[in-house]
Amino acid sequence: MAGAGTAMLLVFSFAGYFDPNPYYGLIFLISVIAASSTADSYTSLLTGIPGASTTAASIIDGYKMSKNGDAAKAIGIAMADSTFNGIFFGVLAFALLPFYAPIIYKFGVPELFMFMTLSIACVAFIVSKNFWLSCCAIAIGAFIGLMGIDPQTGGPRLTFGTLYLQDGVPIIMMIAGLFGIPELVSGFHFGKNRPTPINNYFSQLFDGFRTTLKLWRDSIRGGFIGFIAGLLPGVGPVGDMLAYGATVRAHPNDKFGVGNPKGLAGCEGANNAQKAGSLIPTVLFGIPASPFAAIFMAMCITFGLDVGNPFMLEDKKFLSLLGYGFVGATILTFIICIFTSKLLVKILEIPYWIYAGIIFAIIIYTCQSYTGLYMDYVTLACCSVLGLFCYKFKISRPAILLTYIIIDKWQNLGQQLQTMYTLQEMFVRPLFLVLFAMVLILVYRSITQKNRGIDYA
Repeated sequence: MAGAGTAMLLVFSFAGYFDPNPYYGLIFLISVIAASSTADSYTSLLTGIPGASTTAASIIDGYKMSKNGDAAKAIGIAMADSTFNGIFFGVLAFALLPFYAPIIYKFGVPELFMFMTLSIACVAFIVSKNFWLSCCAIAIGAFIGLMGIDPQTGGPRLTFGTLYLQDGVPIIMMIAGLFGIPELVSGFHFGKNRPTPINNYFSQLFDGFRTTLKLWRDSIRGGFIGFIAGLLPGVGPVGDMLAYGATVRAHPNDKFGVGNPKGLAGCEGANNAQKAGSLIPTVLFGIPASPFAAIFMAMCITFGLDVGNPFMLEDKKFLSLLGYGFVGATILTFIICIFTSKLLVKILEIPYWIYAGIIFAIIIYTCQSYTGLYMDYVTLACCSVLGLFCYKFKISRPAILLTYIIIDKWQNLGQQLQTMYTLQEMFVRPLFLVLFAMVLILVYRSITQKNRGIDYA
């Protein structure tokens, strides 16, 4: 239940180690993302517990394959599928980043304002079935994100007289409380599941590789859907479900949910491709498309790398390390997993309460190191209660997190928009009109087509 987000959350505890050279920290982070994207599948396939939210669809047919005695074959399909799509879409994403600069520079204040509005609309109205719960998530995220010092007046805003909140609610507390703690708690529902024994490991593993080659269309389709979903804020975490649904529709005469390799091949590649796609809006606009991307952005800023600034596109070292790190770590993880998968499965035999307890302790240690004051514990506790509440009542946590992160920028851009542009000037800008129309369509569909969302909370 950890995933790339929780893995990077643990890195906060020794972020200072990379202060002398932030590029080492960048390589470390991107390697964690790439490696966990492949390794997330193990828990899903062998125990039926989602290794991360982006591998939930792998359980449907992958876990059934394991129960049918094809655990190593399922691992082979997942490894080959994830690695190929990670490399292909990683190269596609990062090799083209320098060429996005001319597009970025076409974004003035009106376009940036509307793009951020579209991001909030995507995460709230696509990844939720309930329009009013979506609005509630946006309101919660905005309220928390606006805590701190008002840049216009210089006075405290929504701090309730607390000095601690004048710097706002720390992002590490928000991420840990909204995602880390609820996912660890929910894991106890599955804690008694044990890994399926693996027999004929290498013969099954290579059979999985061959099966992936035969199902290359399903694999690439899933990777493409995951990549596109990753580009849209909030949609990335359910890219695997979208890819699985597309695979089912592509094979109307097949039966799924019974251990069909097509179902596993169709969704596994979406995981790694989604990671590559999610980093694009994070690097270009400072708008994290997924929870893990929010942590990545926060860590990069901690290292001194101004992610989200268009001038980062001129930093060739940053771009090359980003691409080489992701692709290189994906390949290295694949090689390591071939020879160690059978042994790594033993880690899953550790009782879940021990595993969860260790991560929980590290999260608390990381969060309390923010100031070392008791308010660190209080803030983490409040964020955790909020996360558990939203998890239970299906209030979109990605919508809360994204709104929390960008609401301050959104407000500042809105104020600039009012002072610098008239309505007539805005409505003669083609890009602004396209983004505005997309926002209206999302809101309209959310109101009129009930129960059509993905329902990821």
